[in-house]
Amino acid sequence: MRSPIPRLALLGSLPRLSPFAQLSSFAQLSVLTLLSLLVLQLPLRAIAADETPTAVDETPRAAIDLSALRKDRSEKAGRYPIAQRISRYLAAAANEVDEGDPKEATRLLQKLRPKRLNPYERALVYRMLAHIAYGANDLEVAIEYYVLFLDEEMLPIRDEARVRYNIAQLYAQLQQWQESIDWLNRWLRYTENPDPGGFYLMGIAYFQLEDFDAAIAQSKKAVRFRPNPKEPWIRLLAALYAQKEDYKNAAPVLEELVLRFPKKTYWVQLSLIYGAHEDYRRSLSVQQVAYAQGFLTEDKELRRLARSYLYHELPYPAAQVLDKALEDGAIEPDSEAFELLANSWITAREYQRSLDPLRSAAKLAEDGNLYVRLGQVHMQSESWSEASALLEKAVEKGGLKDLGNAELLLGIAYYNGAHVARARSSFLRARKHDSTRKAANRWITHLDTEADPTAS
Repeated sequence: MRSPIPRLALLGSLPRLSPFAQLSSFAQLSVLTLLSLLVLQLPLRAIAADETPTAVDETPRAAIDLSALRKDRSEKAGRYPIAQRISRYLAAAANEVDEGDPKEATRLLQKLRPKRLNPYERALVYRMLAHIAYGANDLEVAIEYYVLFLDEEMLPIRDEARVRYNIAQLYAQLQQWQESIDWLNRWLRYTENPDPGGFYLMGIAYFQLEDFDAAIAQSKKAVRFRPNPKEPWIRLLAALYAQKEDYKNAAPVLEELVLRFPKKTYWVQLSLIYGAHEDYRRSLSVQQVAYAQGFLTEDKELRRLARSYLYHELPYPAAQVLDKALEDGAIEPDSEAFELLANSWITAREYQRSLDPLRSAAKLAEDGNLYVRLGQVHMQSESWSEASALLEKAVEKGGLKDLGNAELLLGIAYYNGAHVARARSSFLRARKHDSTRKAANRWITHLDTEADPTAS
């Protein structure tokens, strides 16, 4: 039996340069729909002098001798004091920025000739110019000044590490992903306890370069380094597994998202992941819980739930979901929706309850096939007059998948309604079709026998 769960190409949205692949089943879930479910935007933090990534403990030590560098920076700080004149310029520039005049702040600082400043003074000036450029959204200039700041090798290692992280973020904003990765690696070399957010950023950068294995490796570091990882970090890892169609690994990550951040998007995506992994029982269970919590409110979600119920041979709850959704206006009252409801009632052997939705579906349909179904339902209850009228509508509306079968059914309805002549005409038309020729001939022989018993 065909699965009711659309196969899934991607869990959610990630910033990237090319569209994602799409797989589908009953419902065509467009890439844009999936992307809207799990929006993963790049959270670039404001670059401020007093902002430092939060450290964690479970990381390898830096690859260089940071103790020696700290000692070097301490010695340099004593060797190059800042002159009062330079301090006044820096304070005046900072005041202009606070007053909302960054251009005047830049003009003041550019009065200072770098060659006349000592290394410590130059580093402070370059860093402030970088902050001003960033505030003006002149990211490339900000990067240039930050690099000049680092070249001086004057300020504490902690400050320099922060700047390297800022440069990586700026390159990410510019969508220069390899440069962002390179600077993150430099940042890691100078950081004993790196912020997991750096691994998250590196995961996004590798994703943009379509190096999904590297992106997963970095995202796993971000998630693993904290007992309570941030929501975007877990979401990124789940999306990456889904991008690789690794649904087995995507499922437990999404389960963690559902437990930590019980949002509608994650419940919906978890059910889709289970379906893509062909674990349809769990997919239905997740949909049931989401429905009970009021998360499933959209047309496609409710239809998917109904199809899942039908797939597991649970037609009654399928009908209840659809009936309520149509009554509440949550589902578009189109031919497909009414047909799905009618099929649910028919499968539940509630034939009378299937009539109204099947009649609505038949009226809205572009062809007469549903009138054939409706006629068959009336034949089940031996309502021959109604059945023949509906089968006539089916033939009249046209577009039938099997015209011969419709004519054969119409002949049977006529016969049982005591319209023998009409029945014969229908059987004669039915035997023109290969699919119903044998059955039609048997009925014609039967009619001939009834008309002249001696003929047999």
